[in-house]
Amino acid sequence: MLNFILIANPENRRVGFFQQALTHFNLPPATVVDYADLISGKQTLAQFNAPNTIIRFDSPEKNFDIDKAIIGEGSSEWGVGNGEIFNHQRISKEAATKLEFDKGLILYPRQWYLGWRYLLQKWESQLTPLQGYFMNHPQDIAVMFDKPACHERFSRHNIPVPRSLSKIHNYEHLREQMQTQGIERVFVKLSHGSAASGVVAYRANSRFESAITTVERVRENGQTLLYNSRKIRHYTRREEVADIINILTAEGVQVEEWLPKAHLQECGFDVRVVVINGEAQHIVVRLGKSPMTNLHLGNERGNTEEFLAKLGVENWGIMKRTCEQAAALFPNSLYCGVDLLILPDWKTHAILEINAFGDLLPGILWNGIDTSTGEVKAILAR
Repeated sequence: MLNFILIANPENRRVGFFQQALTHFNLPPATVVDYADLISGKQTLAQFNAPNTIIRFDSPEKNFDIDKAIIGEGSSEWGVGNGEIFNHQRISKEAATKLEFDKGLILYPRQWYLGWRYLLQKWESQLTPLQGYFMNHPQDIAVMFDKPACHERFSRHNIPVPRSLSKIHNYEHLREQMQTQGIERVFVKLSHGSAASGVVAYRANSRFESAITTVERVRENGQTLLYNSRKIRHYTRREEVADIINILTAEGVQVEEWLPKAHLQECGFDVRVVVINGEAQHIVVRLGKSPMTNLHLGNERGNTEEFLAKLGVENWGIMKRTCEQAAALFPNSLYCGVDLLILPDWKTHAILEINAFGDLLPGILWNGIDTSTGEVKAILAR
């Protein structure tokens, strides 16, 4: 009998979806290991290192105490890296525990990532040599949380992606590189952001500049605070735009050409494609009322049948294969979410991102089953 171990924040709705999937196959419920207990050392994964054990890491999202703990763990990683120099905000482990919740405030994104990567490495080492099976491998998760690393991997393997600018250090450097490379429109994304956190659709030429973003800029006690907002904001004053860009670039960003999107139902759109066991399965068309298409920003799901009919079987077959090839670059993970952009000609396409936890698509079925059930089915088939 298979023994499923689910590492998660127990209150997260993802846990319920996965337990339902196990029930669908008359399997016993997964043992849920709380991220809080793992980070604090109350529990270790070593006790679960046994044959027929299936280990699934779920998203540590939407829990401020867990975020603080991950940020704290990142303090020990400040000097660890591949020679890259970051000017990111830093906070000690002790001070991180005392952070107070301030809804939407973007807190220490680079240090959060360093802590997350460190913890994933630590947990993997507790399971070495692995006797069971990872549904999603810690090393793959760490890379999928690193947008520049993913872009580089895709480029190296000839996966179509938007043109990337070099590592951008600050606002002036961004303007200079855009002018040098002849690009007027770019997306600036936090290297380790998710859910459109710290994303700026920026355009500039000699006459004007504009930043459309999920970021709300707040000046308080002589300093700038950046908040994630569901309300899309539009900045045109150089002082404000430069301030936002400078704070984001210090944390590390992926900057790439802002490609035009095909339109459906009078909106630009992209497509979230969930790849399970090498096969592109569940899809959601995300209609964008702004350059950002994330559904939590108030965007709507498009009509999948209309999308597939307009695209055509041959084009969809080519694009599906690209999504599957992108996922195949993470061979030790059973599933991922891939964000696919289709250009206005409805033939050219590019991969925007890959998401370790991009399988949360409530209500979306493929061959009659949801994503979690599809993942368990794939495990049983293996």
